[in-house]
Amino acid sequence: MGTGKPSGRGKGAWLMNSIEKLRLIFWTMAQMCLKDIIQTNHDKWIRMMYPKDGAPDWTTEDDIVFLNLRQRDDDYGKQRDSVYLTDDATVKKRIMRTRVWDVEIAAYGKNAFKMVTALQDGVFSPDVKRMLFRFGIALVPNMPIAQQSNEVYAGKWWERWNTTLTFNEEYVMVEDAGRIESVSVTAVAQK
Repeated sequence: MGTGKPSGRGKGAWLMNSIEKLRLIFWTMAQMCLKDIIQTNHDKWIRMMYPKDGAPDWTTEDDIVFLNLRQRDDDYGKQRDSVYLTDDATVKKRIMRTRVWDVEIAAYGKNAFKMVTALQDGVFSPDVKRMLFRFGIALVPNMPIAQQSNEVYAGKWWERWNTTLTFNEEYVMVEDAGRIESVSVTAVAQK
């Protein structure tokens, strides 16, 4: 179906997570937080996108979570720091900054509120924090409340709860700044 867990780890610069890798990291985070509620078929019930044909492929009784990743326009994410390092007679420019990400969560089903709450609380668990930290990601703990936003589709009301979790990601790129092969020096004696 292609709507569940993202595949692949993508390639990026040194310590930089690709968008595919970020989706996989946050999908894994959701799986860890929801393990007591969604116990089987995680690919089907935890998704990074909605069905491509537009119509729900689940029922009003099913518990399902959608995660949407959005980069936040945040002053903290606009600062850059550069450091020059030497490595085997080559100069490397290491550029560091923070990318700020919102993970928008929409949970449907009879346990929608329970799932949103499990995600809000689960991101503070040591296992989840450790997993995120391995990828240079940390939760911004200023968390918004959960909001109920039921919706009608095909004459039925679908229970839905939303929340947003915000994360900082360490973003590091390394560029080869070149090296000096030789230097020509001319000395002139002064009289």
